[in-house]
Amino acid sequence: MIRNLIIIDSTGRALLSANFGECHSFGEDDEMVSGFISAVYGFAKMLEAQSLDQIQLGTLTFMLMSKGNLIFALSADDENIPDHKTTLVKIIDLFEDLYDYYTVSVVPDIDIAIFSEFPKFLVDQEILKPNCGNYTECEDCPNSKKSLSLQELTDKFGSQ
Repeated sequence: MIRNLIIIDSTGRALLSANFGECHSFGEDDEMVSGFISAVYGFAKMLEAQSLDQIQLGTLTFMLMSKGNLIFALSADDENIPDHKTTLVKIIDLFEDLYDYYTVSVVPDIDIAIFSEFPKFLVDQEILKPNCGNYTECEDCPNSKKSLSLQELTDKFGSQ
């Protein structure tokens, strides 16, 4: 099942972070997760790796693709990776259609609220499924305070 979509700019900032699986699986710290993905992606580029298209952390797989100055990351907790990569391509194409200018140039002080309706659009277009039958708002959800700590992320990354 697809759990999260994160769109990251060239500075490592999350322009968008949305949950589609277990509510709030990253907790409240989207910047920590986006910074981690951005750092690993940048490290791969520094080593001149052919590509970094996937990060495996335990049972969670992050599929990564870039477009312009943006990194798109989709996380899933199942084995359906080829289909999820196809979904990620669709998401990137739709994002580019809707926010064409921002795929090549995102200024540091941009109000990222302009991207807040994109997850709902993806659900409405039946590209992604909502969590718990709602969109991305789960104010009363008991999982809303649950988080994946940086130590847990680095431990899982180091054990691969």
